[in-house]
Amino acid sequence: MKNCRYLIFALLSLSWACENGEEPEREIIPEINTMVNAIVVDKNNTKWIGTNEGLYKSAEDGYMLMELSVSGNIYSLFYEEPGDILWIGMESGLLKAQIEGEDITEYPVGNENLSHPVILACYIDNESKHWFGTEKGISLHYDDSWKKENFRVNSLGKLFAMAVEDFSVNSIAGWDGNYFFATSGAKLYRAFNYDASVDAFSGATQWDFPYNGLSITDTMFVVFIDHEGKKWMGGTEGVQVHTGDNPKDQSAFTYYYDELPDHYILAINQAPDGDIWIGTRKGLGVFNGTEWEKITGDLPDLYISSIAFDKDGSAWVGTGKGLVKIEY
Repeated sequence: MKNCRYLIFALLSLSWACENGEEPEREIIPEINTMVNAIVVDKNNTKWIGTNEGLYKSAEDGYMLMELSVSGNIYSLFYEEPGDILWIGMESGLLKAQIEGEDITEYPVGNENLSHPVILACYIDNESKHWFGTEKGISLHYDDSWKKENFRVNSLGKLFAMAVEDFSVNSIAGWDGNYFFATSGAKLYRAFNYDASVDAFSGATQWDFPYNGLSITDTMFVVFIDHEGKKWMGGTEGVQVHTGDNPKDQSAFTYYYDELPDHYILAINQAPDGDIWIGTRKGLGVFNGTEWEKITGDLPDLYISSIAFDKDGSAWVGTGKGLVKIEY
């Protein structure tokens, strides 16, 4: 069990007038005034915030800065509701944490199990496979075993490396048997036909012509799949969205550039009401399916690095200089 240092919770409530006439309340948490890299919400509506100072946890009387066994920046979080597990991706390794009331019990993952100790992304598919994006490639945890290389198999049964294994993997998503890896330098990478008997894919390629639709940038920071199965891909040159099951169908793509505060995309998530929220270097873009709204005023910082939604429908937005809650 780990002790926690409690911080007094202070909120500065502000609001701004939106284009649609609504005035959402905004609450800035001044104690968390560092880079917020990841936010998740557990089954009890507790917020877990990964920052450059460590892991914060919301509590009834404030926020706690958790005393972890490993120090350093936290780059990614994933909450696994079965078992009440929090996966913590750090600059120096990976922690599996069992949530136990106000506290957690840590189970560090040995770096020998990982393709690289810098953990940039965490994703769990519907078969309970745990995928981790690292500074160099991906790592897989499944049925108490680990795999960190040779994720592709050919028709002869020979295992070999996918191109994505040589690049930073910033974000991971899955849909209908397809896996998508947002990379630095290898575009969006699509893998499919996973063969559990050899822990490898029989098909994989960069999201690029002629195998998939065109990619607007070589670097993708985030890939997100919405409730309708649309693939949202964001990198250094705006957002591209793919609809449907045919990745070669050029007519199934939509692109957004000037609708956003900036072309540099860092975070994408979907609100309970269906709106898509996109974080950029220069503020938030919110899309209701028809119109875009830009939110750029009075934020702790315009660099929007993470977005999450709690069980009350409120948005929690991580920035380069702190955390803000937005409630409509």
